Amino acid sequence: MENGFPDVREEGALRVPVTDADRVEVRFAPVLSRDRFDPNDWRRETLDPVPDATDWYEVDVNGLDLPDGRYEYEYVVHRGDDDPVVAADPFAEEITRFRGHRGTFRIRHGERYRPSFSWEDELPEGGLPENNELVIYELPLRWAAPASPMNEKRNVPDGDFEHLLTEHLDELAELGVNAIELLPIQDAAVTLDWGYGTRFFFAPDLDFGDPIDAKFLVKECHKRGIRVLMDVVMNHARECPLEVLAGDTFFLDPEEKSDRPDWGGRRFDYEVFVDGYHPAREFLHRMAEFWIREYHVDGFRIDEFKGMDNWEFVQEFRDRTRAAHREAFPDRPFLVVAEDSWGRTRIVRDVEGNPEDRTVVDGMWNFDFRDESRRLLRDEIDTELGEPSRSDRIRALISGDRTWDDTDRKFEEGFTDLSQAVNYVTSHDMGQRGEQRLMNYVFGELVRERGLGDGSVENVKYLLDNLVTAAPGVRIDAHEEAVDRVRGSFALLLTSVGIPMFLTGEEFGDVHDLDYTDWQLKMEDPVDWSRRDYPGHDALPEGVGDLIDLRTSTAALQRNEVEFFYEHPTLDDEDGVRAFAYCRTGGRELGSEDQVVVVANLGPEGFEAFDIPWPWTDTDRIEERGDPIRGTPPEFVPEEEGATLSLSPFQVRVFTT
Repeated sequence: MENGFPDVREEGALRVPVTDADRVEVRFAPVLSRDRFDPNDWRRETLDPVPDATDWYEVDVNGLDLPDGRYEYEYVVHRGDDDPVVAADPFAEEITRFRGHRGTFRIRHGERYRPSFSWEDELPEGGLPENNELVIYELPLRWAAPASPMNEKRNVPDGDFEHLLTEHLDELAELGVNAIELLPIQDAAVTLDWGYGTRFFFAPDLDFGDPIDAKFLVKECHKRGIRVLMDVVMNHARECPLEVLAGDTFFLDPEEKSDRPDWGGRRFDYEVFVDGYHPAREFLHRMAEFWIREYHVDGFRIDEFKGMDNWEFVQEFRDRTRAAHREAFPDRPFLVVAEDSWGRTRIVRDVEGNPEDRTVVDGMWNFDFRDESRRLLRDEIDTELGEPSRSDRIRALISGDRTWDDTDRKFEEGFTDLSQAVNYVTSHDMGQRGEQRLMNYVFGELVRERGLGDGSVENVKYLLDNLVTAAPGVRIDAHEEAVDRVRGSFALLLTSVGIPMFLTGEEFGDVHDLDYTDWQLKMEDPVDWSRRDYPGHDALPEGVGDLIDLRTSTAALQRNEVEFFYEHPTLDDEDGVRAFAYCRTGGRELGSEDQVVVVANLGPEGFEAFDIPWPWTDTDRIEERGDPIRGTPPEFVPEEEGATLSLSPFQVRVFTT
């Protein structure tokens, strides 16, 4: 027992917290006796109070003389004259679903056991990538399968562990990503959404597979050098058995006024203190430690950090999980990332005012990068007299040393190390115009500008699915430009200072099929994997993959240094040329070998021959990466003191030296 919180994983023991109970029973039956399903007729055993643990009860199933097999079980709680309350085990590691959800345990030779799993040969030669080497692929697991038609208007995604493993994992490894961030995979109460309302915190979602399936997926990811990051929801739970067993101990009163959102669930109470510990905090700590030990996960992404509004708990969570991971896997990297929509970068730094003046989490989602990069990609960075210039904002975006507050129109403190910022241009978290998939964002705007339609979801989908794919001779210039601008967004993302992350489907320019502003439909809008083969889109993964390879193999991109060596004289003018160039120097003098050079023209004017300074004299070493898709092969001519290159409108070119 640690801090008064019993060990719920002790062999043979079933332990559960229950408040105000006169008696607690467990009832159970072999799963194979389902043909006589009647829980009221199942065998029952009374639980005893756990010594020195307030409101905890236990039973040792090893002492029940049970035949071998798998058993489903649930608790029956007696409180006064009220009807008994029936609840599943909130600590269940494996669940079953038949007229309700229940935990299961297994008996072999009279004792409880957990199915064994071999982690032999788990790691590749060289181990797993460090945090500064990561390229993260964000994936709602349901999107790993083709959609199943439900009716004329909706498709229902039903991906699972097997779909990701058998249909996409090798492709992702070939693309070059070395980390997958899985949206919540713990069992959730709602079937069709993304899982942001966990019910059983210790069990994989039944719709995804069983514990062995989940472990096998993690192992296969690791064998390919891909780390697995889990998205965890700790602000609230939905239909969690803890609510009926010990709701007042673990959760806030549903009627209590609070700025914390409940998202249709019940908010955890981090302040209740019992026997020297905070029950809700300890429950969530134990949950994370369990997934580290049993599933070998490599880090966590904390959902709804702003809503949780308890930095002390989150800091404890970081400390506890890092310690558990270090004990289990001392030679492996680990990462705890928070999603703070208020963009408070102080949470990743040791600063006065944080709990104990220490870092709260290792890294955070960089909302500012999403918003500023999208403005940059459409030449919508506007400035007023007295505000920071456009060039200042571009430098801050690429370097991450400052973040932009578009409400107060000023810079805020940024990041001191690239591993503190998870940069992205698109994530699953889209609900407003401007947050949609990149092809919708870019192509939809071009469609409106050029009179091809209104740029709506339906309009863009029609143009791609009908005109673009109609025949080789059908060509839409706006579409070709949009695809190259998506490639350009990856060029910026993968050469900026930070950990790059992108949403599944962006690597081949997928678009929405349903209304992304509808909170339910956006979760039911799966990736259309067939669009990988669309004209133009089929070339995009090759360029993206080359840029990912550059990011994961180049030391200069795994350090913090960046130097802007060219800005067009009119860059800051209202109608100026939006051309600039920067170098990821690797800490060496500009003009050295093994540096990465980015030349960008993020404005509507194109140039057949554009002159820039070029201090790299060994021109034989110059190589372009992630080649532009648009038009004829672009020109690049290095000269004695400069270089001349072609730059199409809104084009980004990347070179190594």
